[in-house]
Amino acid sequence: MASCPKELERNGPTKGMRFTREQAEKLFENYLNKKLSWFEIGEGGLNNLIFFIQCQNDDEQYVLKICGSAWTKIKTESEVSAILIVHKYTKIPLPKIIAYSSDKTNEFGVEWIVMTRLKGRSLRSSSKTHDIWPELTIVEQKLVVDQLVEYASQLQNSIPRSNLIGNYKLNGEVGTNSEGMGPWNNYKDYYNDRLKQQIKILNEDPLFTPVRDDIMKSIKEFQTFHLPDFSDVPNVFTHNDLGVQNIIESKDLNINGIIDWELAGSYPICEEYFRSYKPIIYNEQLTNYLYDQLEKKNVLTPRTIKHYSLLKKMSDLLQSVVPWYLTCLANPEHPTVEKELNQARDKVMLLVQQIKQELQ
Repeated sequence: MASCPKELERNGPTKGMRFTREQAEKLFENYLNKKLSWFEIGEGGLNNLIFFIQCQNDDEQYVLKICGSAWTKIKTESEVSAILIVHKYTKIPLPKIIAYSSDKTNEFGVEWIVMTRLKGRSLRSSSKTHDIWPELTIVEQKLVVDQLVEYASQLQNSIPRSNLIGNYKLNGEVGTNSEGMGPWNNYKDYYNDRLKQQIKILNEDPLFTPVRDDIMKSIKEFQTFHLPDFSDVPNVFTHNDLGVQNIIESKDLNINGIIDWELAGSYPICEEYFRSYKPIIYNEQLTNYLYDQLEKKNVLTPRTIKHYSLLKKMSDLLQSVVPWYLTCLANPEHPTVEKELNQARDKVMLLVQQIKQELQ
């Protein structure tokens, strides 16, 4: 997924949201019968607010995760369900769910999860002073990869597979994705529904007016292509954001846990490689090492997944039709927007021609 240019401001899911210590104290007292002794604002992502908490007479530390306003029930319940499933079927270290609410009509007006805090440090941070991964030697990075491979193989080989595509519901069944679409019976429907959603945004958001006709012309050409049915691409349990930023390590580089399971679910195995293993895959030596080790564990990789090159281009096309970082802009008149729109249009046109060539 492309990154947002720094000069563009988005009214994202956490825009305008806040959660105070007083609210956290009330939450912990009402739901856990605990009193706070320590409260710290964590490094939240695009979609959530994060707080670190310790309570009186309690050696455990906790994470309070406040879900962004863009979702209702789906993302919170999906993360809870995914963590419970991974606990049940694997030996992967991860947080324990203590309490949660997926009902925005609660007294705080937000969805929230309280989980245990894993001891250690994240390998990747937006703060350069805390960004550990680039400082590791190649030998140390391979040590991390070895452990990650073991856990990735457990996700894909130990958790029962489903014929459906989507996130998991609290009852353990596969349901919709985080956008409320699905579940799907096959990859074609999964892809086409998301493409329709992108087309809808393209047609309704005035920001895309300058490039809309050119992009739609390319999409219509793409829709005439005769694609494989992709039935030979299996569904597996995927984390869907299994990058080093979600790995918690000890100082001696043992993985103490994997976090951020809100996007996890039953998805075609190619999807994991579209979103995960960053920045490992930015290094050719590490990428080959990662794939070698995964294949030894009988995990399919981009080298062994059928149609992977085509699937990757199709995924890139989907993301380029409406780049996520050009939606909900606070400063749509910024000169960077025109540049990004033109780049998106050109990329869509190029990808359609590349897909056409690959199908010939």
